[in-house]
Amino acid sequence: MKSKIKLKHVLLVEDNLLNQKFALAVLKMNGYTADVAENGKVGVEKYKNNEYDLILMDIQMPIMDGI
Repeated sequence: MKSKIKLKHVLLVEDNLLNQKFALAVLKMNGYTADVAENGKVGVEKYKNNEYDLILMDIQMPIMDGI
């Protein structure tokens, strides 16, 4: 029997606007809410100040990358 993990709130860390729009649309269609950060530094600040069930992070971004 598969167990389903119930995720509600996602942090999307992505610098590309088109990728942001696509990911947000897919997340919304599947019942998730999401915050967006345009780089890793902003993503870390959002992580410190909020609770997320999942973080999706681009690996190559300006200022601070996903590594």
